[in-house]
Amino acid sequence: MFKILSLGLFLVLSISCSKGIMNGDLESNLEKMDKVYGKCDNPHRQFAKGEKKICKDKERAAGPDGVIGDPINITELIENYKSGGKTVYAGMAVNQDLWNASIAVLENYSLKNIDSQGGFISTDWIINKAVPNQRCQIKVNVVSLELLSNGVNVKIICEEKDGDQWYAENKSFIDEEKSLTLKILEIADQLSTINKSLLEKDLLLTVSIIS
Repeated sequence: MFKILSLGLFLVLSISCSKGIMNGDLESNLEKMDKVYGKCDNPHRQFAKGEKKICKDKERAAGPDGVIGDPINITELIENYKSGGKTVYAGMAVNQDLWNASIAVLENYSLKNIDSQGGFISTDWIINKAVPNQRCQIKVNVVSLELLSNGVNVKIICEEKDGDQWYAENKSFIDEEKSLTLKILEIADQLSTINKSLLEKDLLLTVSIIS
């Protein structure tokens, strides 16, 4: 029991002390992220100055079906923003800020499953070298289209090795799961503030250009 709790605490501490979205093992998942967000919108891919614009221009010109899409309705976008309307992200069935925050929190671990439509993320089994006979897995499920405190669920599952077999430990990690949830909400709130600020600036710039 003590070993299992120690591994759970290790997971929380290592995540809390993580640095930068691309400093951990997430680099190996870059191509997976491209499939989730699209290459140009992958928040974890670094573009040199001007490269992202070129990438987006190519996407808009061709589109997934090779047809140029309809232009964005600027007036409708501005009115929707002013009225506090929800921003809809193509291809995302869950809140993007909660999703991106969940990805960032799990940056130090290899990801086994990523499903943006279902809002589900699962790490591979995580083993602390100090406790080689224990392993844990973190599962995160974003369940809301809006940024809500109950919009994300975190589950930690641990197993113990006996001989050559791994057996599930029926232990709860409520405190650890709560800590990870709060970390995700904290980052999501920061992302939301940044995105709103950027959107407002982009809209003002667009209006000034049109005027």
